[in-house]
Order: sequence, then structure tokens, then C-alpha cells
Amino acid sequence: MKKRVALEDFYRYQYLSAVRISPDGSRAVFVRTEANVAENGYSSYLYLFDWETGALTQLTDTGRDKAPLWLDNGTLLFQSTRSEELKKRTENGEPWSYFYTMPASGGEAAEAFRIPAKVFALWPLADGRFLVKCERNNNYPGLHQAEGPEKEEALRLQKENEDYLVADELPFRHDGEGFYNNLRKSLALFDAAAGKLEFISAPLADVEHVALEGDQVLYSAHEIVKERRMRYPTGLYTYSLKTGAAAQLLEETTYRIRTCGYIGGQVVFAGSDLKRYGNQENPWFYVLRDGKPQVFAQNEESAMNSVGSDCRYGGGLTYKVRQDGIYFLSTMGGDAVVKRAGMDGRVETLSRRDGTVDCFDVGPRGIACVAMKNYRLQELYTICGEKEEKRSSFNDWVFEELAISLPQRVEFENCGCAMEGWVILPAGFDPAKTYPGILDIHGGHKCAYGAVYYHEMQLWASQGYFVFFCNPRGSDGGGNTFAEIIGRYGEIDYDDIMKFTDTVLERYPQLDKNRLGVTGGSYGGYMTNWIIGHTDRFRCAASQRSIASYISMFGTSDTGYSFPMYGFTTSLWEDPGRYWSHSPLKYADRVKTPTLFLHSENDYRCPISEGMQMFTALKFHGVEARLCMFKGECHELSRAGKPLHRARRLKEITDWMDGHLKGE
Repeated sequence: MKKRVALEDFYRYQYLSAVRISPDGSRAVFVRTEANVAENGYSSYLYLFDWETGALTQLTDTGRDKAPLWLDNGTLLFQSTRSEELKKRTENGEPWSYFYTMPASGGEAAEAFRIPAKVFALWPLADGRFLVKCERNNNYPGLHQAEGPEKEEALRLQKENEDYLVADELPFRHDGEGFYNNLRKSLALFDAAAGKLEFISAPLADVEHVALEGDQVLYSAHEIVKERRMRYPTGLYTYSLKTGAAAQLLEETTYRIRTCGYIGGQVVFAGSDLKRYGNQENPWFYVLRDGKPQVFAQNEESAMNSVGSDCRYGGGLTYKVRQDGIYFLSTMGGDAVVKRAGMDGRVETLSRRDGTVDCFDVGPRGIACVAMKNYRLQELYTICGEKEEKRSSFNDWVFEELAISLPQRVEFENCGCAMEGWVILPAGFDPAKTYPGILDIHGGHKCAYGAVYYHEMQLWASQGYFVFFCNPRGSDGGGNTFAEIIGRYGEIDYDDIMKFTDTVLERYPQLDKNRLGVTGGSYGGYMTNWIIGHTDRFRCAASQRSIASYISMFGTSDTGYSFPMYGFTTSLWEDPGRYWSHSPLKYADRVKTPTLFLHSENDYRCPISEGMQMFTALKFHGVEARLCMFKGECHELSRAGKPLHRARRLKEITDWMDGHLKGE
């Protein structure tokens, strides 16, 4: 007999990422990650997939290996800290990256080189050097090249200034990365034989996307200048590996670029001009002709996987430019698929709508991808034309051992707009009984829910709850128009969520309307705060990494003022009333709902002060409230936080719901 899902089951889930296909297409390498409870962290291993035989081979066993790429058809390069010494140096914040090579056929890994910087991506060049996207510290510009007494003095100054944080630009910190003032993601050339790193992008340029064609480097970037206000547009730049000549192809005035590359020798990019739908506008596809962008494929739908789950870890390719077009992920309703935009203007869907593709690579034989399909957890899949095959079984045990309750799709309409949601029935559902329920609201706002495995939802169902969730207006997956709710936060989205709740209660009479809880994180936390200030229909709430006031968020979030200005099309000083009227804190004196607030100490997206404000407001007005704060965690606590912290977070929410919904 299958057992019900338990909180600790997520310790056994396997997470896949970073799939890369060999140049000849015969094999693919990827990363498998699992929770390491003993160290309260994660262990990652490299695996090889043989396209011809379907065989899977584990290549490494240290638990510290990541970011693999192919040097050639038989050799892999990857990043690791294989010795205890290197591990400690990394944990202590030393900005070095360590790389190893090993035969793809297996065998011992050998250290290849060390780069004196934090490396985000790396590309091997024909002359034996490497193109590197890495962190550049403009506070200590010569540190990566210094030697002897000069280096010792630079390190002494850096150590001396560790206790002081000085900001003179925006943004000055990033969620998950910490204090970021005067740091940049830069492009550099690394000579492994000499151990020398030479930066080739401008000191103030923050590099985003990179492509190679022959001896030409193409990249998108935007300069963070102290005198300039924050903005989204990025420019396009080239650098000649042969001559060292640099040039700007596209000024940083118009486009927010999502990827770039070469097709038939022409520069192409995916980008948004932000004129119709603001900074979350879905990109179109452009080719640069005579220095001017020309659209070759229009696209009103999503160009990312924004379908949420708490069962992913690690990243991978979400765009790839090839000679037959730009491949990208796209959210369609509650699914995320692979699409291709061709130079003939056609945008084709290349994978089935039966879950989410999380990352992919494209090679001579087809597409290899990590996906969550048919409500299963992540596995490796291949796509060859219309043929899709599941190639791994790391998480098959979940459905073999656990009693899983599958989501039931619910269609509804509000204000003439068709929407969808899902309901997960409580484990052991008896239609003659009544049950409590939990409304779960996604983040974003431009994210989405789908029929994709969520551990927290399955846990609550196993504990005897209805779990219901939907995609109101503002969500991704329905095109630009559906996602655009500028200036209407807490209005049409709130109406949609309440209409969905009414629909679920009508269709499932076993759901007790007097025993409902509500929860959500980020934008879902904002909506939870909003809901408790506008209705008493929920007996309790759990607000996670939330927003309380757009006035305070204006100057404290790592998004800076750009997010609220996009949302309200005006500044705080031009229309403070608008900012305040859309802030849940304004309505906190109306709240009667007992509410749990959860926030991470190092959350720079929705700073911890937001949760504190709502908690304080409820306590001030005599409402039952509890605040749980997590040290050392950021905005990604529920998805990538330390395993024991993730477990405590979920226990806090579950205990809160149990205490308020399961009593009389």
C-alpha cells in the first residue's frame, strides 16, 4: 500500500539541470542534485547520456561538480571544489573558480586551471584560451592580476573594508548575490597556460548574453553609471578576438534583450522595446540589417518557463541560437514548451503541452531537455521531431511509493475573460465528508501555475486538505494582454481569485467554506496581505516573502524603483496616493484574519521589512500574528534554500493551517 506524502520526502527528490549535448550529438552531459541533510546543503553529480544506447552513466561522485561543457566529443570541462582546502576557500568567500577535465568515457578528473574570479559561464576558444563571463570588482580593479606584495596589500585592504558597505549606484545589491555595488558581470579572456585574466568589456558594463561566431564575440550589456537612473534597455556589442577591436552595434536606449547570436552571419536577438506592455513585455525576434533592427518573427506569447514548482534546483539553457532559428522556452497556459522562431517569420512549438520543459540543448539528433511531464518530477527527455522519450527514472519512486493526488482542471470566467485553475483533492477523499482547504497564490505577478508537481501541495493534500490554485489576470501563459495589469494590482487579480474560490466551492461541496486558509509567496504574499485586508472569508493566512507597502519597496527592493514605476506608470512623488492605495498596509486596520508571516533575512527582492510591517500592523490592531524569519536565506527559500530551512518553513505553514482549520 502506498504511503501518504510526508514533509521529509523532498529530501529524496532528485533535481536535474545543465544538460549539454556533445558537438557530434552522440551524447549529453547533465547534473543531478540531491539534498544533503547532514551538511544542510546540496550535492551535485555529473551524468552522461548515450543517445544511441540510451544508457545513463554517473561520471562523478564528489557531490561538488557543476556547470559541465564539452571541450570536444571526448572531453568534459566542469567546475568543482574537489579538495577540502578548495571547499573551505570557496565557503570563506574567496573569489576563485576551479575547473577540472575528465574523459567522457569515464576515469579520473584532473584539475585544469584556476580562474581568479567568480565565473558565471565559459567558452573554449580555438587558440586554447577561454572566453569567460565572470565577476569584476571595480572596488579593487587590479586584484585579479596582482602578485606578491601588491596582491597582499590589495587583500589586506579588502579584508579591512569587509565591515563597511558603501553604495553610490543603483542597483547596489541583488537577491541571492548580496551587496553588489561596483561589481559587474564582465567578459574576459583567460590564458590557462599563463594563468592570466584580461577583461575585454567596459569596466561599468554588466554583461548579460554572449555568443561566438568565428573570431567574433557578440554580447548584450548595459552600463550601470552612478549618475544614471536604473533602466532596463541593453545594448549590443562585438569584440574581435583577432584584432581586439570593439564596437557597439545597438545603443542602450530601446530594447531589453533576452538572447543574441548569429544566423547566416547576421546578428539576431530576442528583445522587447517595452513600449506596449512595459518591462515584462514578451520579446519579438530581430535581425540587425544596416545597423537597424528589423523584426523577423513577431511573438505575443511568453518567452520563458514561468510555471512554478518547488521541485527544481539548478539552471540550464533556456534560449539557443542556431542556423535554423532561435530556440526558446515559452509558457502556454499551465505548460512550458520549447519553441523555435525561424527567419521565415514562423514560430513553431516543438514539444508537447504536458508539463514543463525546464532547460534544454539542441544538437544534430534533436533536443535533450530536463522536463516535468505528466505531473512527474524532473527527468531527462529527448525530442526528435514528434517523438518524445523519457530517458531517466530518477524520480519514478515517487509515484511507485507515494499516494499522489492528481490536480483536476477547473475552467472559469470573470468579466468575460476565460481562465483556468486546478484542485487537488485530499488524500483518501470521501465525497460524504467535508474538508478544509488552502488557496495557494503564485508569485510574479507574471508567473503561472500548472499541473506540475508541487511538494507543498501534495503534503497538504496528504494532510487532508483541498488545495486549489489558479492563474488570474496578470499571470503568464495567456499572452501580453492577459499578463498586463499595470496600475490594477489588487483589483482585477483579486476579483479573479475570489471568483475562482467561489467556483471551486460551488463545484466541490465537500470543501468547507468556513475552513479556508490562504497562502502565497512574493506576489502571492502581496495578494495574501491584500486579501486579509479586503475579506474575512479565510480563517487563517500564511504570507510569505511579501510586499506590504509600495512606498517602502520603492527604495529597498533590488528591483529599485523600476518595478513600482512600471506598475503605476508614475513616481512616488508624482502620485504618492496611488502607491499607498495599492499597498496592503493601508488596509491592515481592517484585518481580522490570524496570519503567519515568513520572511528571509537576506531577501533583497521583497525585503524583510515588508513582512515586519504587516506583522507589526496586525499586532498593533490586536490580530493574532506570528513572524518566522530565516537567517542566511534569500527570496528563493522555498525553492533553493537550505534543506532544513525549507522543511522548517513548510512545517510552520502546515502547523499554522492545522491549528486554525482543523479545530472547531
